[in-house]
Amino acid sequence: MNDERKKEIKDKVTKLLGDKANNDLIDFSVDRVIQSVANFTNIPVDELPSEIDSTITAMCLQLIQTHEWTNNDAVNSISEGDVSVNFGSPAEIYAQVQKLNPVTDDFISDLIHFRRLPQ
Repeated sequence: MNDERKKEIKDKVTKLLGDKANNDLIDFSVDRVIQSVANFTNIPVDELPSEIDSTITAMCLQLIQTHEWTNNDAVNSISEGDVSVNFGSPAEIYAQVQKLNPVTDDFISDLIHFRRLPQ
């Protein structure tokens, strides 16, 4: 996948997220999803067909939105005695992104059409 296609995907994700967009998180999520798609389909990243770009965009949006990574005020814990509220840090969010596989049942039917046998 060339840099121009990747930029188009990132721009579309940024536009769809609106004012909640975080460029670093979007860059990381797009790279993560592209690699996961390449791994699932057994197609090298540089050979991914352009027809799969809309699925990659949707996967990025789902990954970011369902885990509320654009919410900078994500509460990690609340204590009642002497009232204490702890918020999640960007580092914790990036650690969560690394643990997840963005290829879910929602997208397997789209990706299966592109899948190749492993070489």
